[in-house]
Amino acid sequence: MANKRRSHFDTCCPYRFSSYGSFCLSLVAGFVWLLLDYPMRREERGRFAVILSSVQAKVTLGIMLPLFIILGGVTAVQLLRHRTIVLNSASIMDANFTKVIEQSLRHEIMESHFDSAQSLLDAIGRTGQFHVVYLLNTEGRVIFAPNSEGVGQVLSNEDPDCQPCHSLEEEERPGSVVVTLDSGERVFRSMIPMENTPECAECHQTEEDEPLAVLLTDTPLTELEASLRADFWENLLWLASAVVVTVIVVNLALNQLVLKRIKLLGQALAGFGRGRHNVRLSAGDPDEIGQLVDVFNEMGRRVEAEEAENRALSEDLARQSALRGQLLERLITAQEDERKRLAREIHDELGQAMGGLALQAEVLQRLVSPDDEQAQAQLSQMKALITTTTDSMYDMILALRPSALDDLGLAAALRAHAERTLANTGVQFEMDAGEFNGRLPSKMETALYRLFQEALSNAIRHANAKHIRIRLALHQGWFEGHIEDDGRGFDPNDIHLTGTAPRGLGLLGMKERAAQFGGELQIASQYGGGTRVSIRIPVNPPPQKHS
Repeated sequence: MANKRRSHFDTCCPYRFSSYGSFCLSLVAGFVWLLLDYPMRREERGRFAVILSSVQAKVTLGIMLPLFIILGGVTAVQLLRHRTIVLNSASIMDANFTKVIEQSLRHEIMESHFDSAQSLLDAIGRTGQFHVVYLLNTEGRVIFAPNSEGVGQVLSNEDPDCQPCHSLEEEERPGSVVVTLDSGERVFRSMIPMENTPECAECHQTEEDEPLAVLLTDTPLTELEASLRADFWENLLWLASAVVVTVIVVNLALNQLVLKRIKLLGQALAGFGRGRHNVRLSAGDPDEIGQLVDVFNEMGRRVEAEEAENRALSEDLARQSALRGQLLERLITAQEDERKRLAREIHDELGQAMGGLALQAEVLQRLVSPDDEQAQAQLSQMKALITTTTDSMYDMILALRPSALDDLGLAAALRAHAERTLANTGVQFEMDAGEFNGRLPSKMETALYRLFQEALSNAIRHANAKHIRIRLALHQGWFEGHIEDDGRGFDPNDIHLTGTAPRGLGLLGMKERAAQFGGELQIASQYGGGTRVSIRIPVNPPPQKHS
């Protein structure tokens, strides 16, 4: 029978995986599940938003998971193997020790020293190394036990504790198994048959291959399992320590070699986005990050070169714009001066000539006889022509330089010009200057007068309007003027302010006059909805009040 005895781990599968090994395997399986399942469950990423917002945290997680999987798996396998070896060794030692007890009992019983056999069992019971030491006869009755406790008791092989062995064929039954008692304690149960020998046949009438008795022992596993449990927690502690130390070392190296450089590159990019294009980074190692740094530095140099070129172009454009403004101002000033000169010369020379001619016609009419009807008719026509020519001359003088603009200001000049221009046209005119009280600088008044003069001319020639309204106002240092009509309107997008069309040339001149004083001109119009021209110019210093 001895050659048939095997470890309980070879026959009892329920005990092959211990609770400690199962814990390790469960831990590893949990990490594997997290690694495989997490990327597919994107809707749950909100719980890990803080972790996933850091590259360092992602790298740390990427290191910890493989380490836990690999080291956890290796540790679990080693613990299972170690536990199997320890339990197998303990099982063999327990079987051997039980065999020694069986041989000692056999010797005492063969010598008929039954008291010595009982004393041996009592001594074994006092050691506390065994929960149970029974010598059973072939009927399962206890015939010897320490302190004779349980003697006469019959043990049934149908008991659940006996099934790990008795559920197997006789030749497959192990010499010892792990049994969990009703108290929850686990023990090694060894069963050593006391074999029949020729010496025994003198007293016992049994078959030669049938055992005379069976020695049953239960050895507690408390201390052994406590040792295995301590080994488990020690290995788990070493595993956690190894992972923590590895993560710390890797993070330090990663931070120094990779993350620090990436952070510097990120800060440089952030500054670049805020306009700091002169930032340069040292390339360092010629790795991928170094290549990114080189690309960033080259980009910065190119952007700076383009910015310098753009600044030069902008400064040149500003100089040209300023020069253009100065030339425009000089041109407008020269134009107004020439208009003043022409108006003055026409008034002084042509006006005096027309006045003299009218006087001569009057004298001549008196000298001609009233009876000469033909001569009187010709003289009357001459006087009418002289009057018409004189009125046209004065209209031309007012168009060149209205005296009301210099004497009375913008509002009076605009009103006089509008009333004179719209006379006998059937167009209703309205002017609101209630919020405009004062005089503007002379050049500004002249520019605004020409602006409104051009807008009024456009309304008369193109809009076919029935009503025109002008509004002038001063608000918080700004002049605001509007001229609107109820004419047919137009699409401002159709008018290209390039000076290639007559109407475009006029609007372009209006915009340039407003821009000359830092103001703006806006045109709002649509087909069938009339036109509104708005002018807004800053006034500095404030306009002078009428005395």
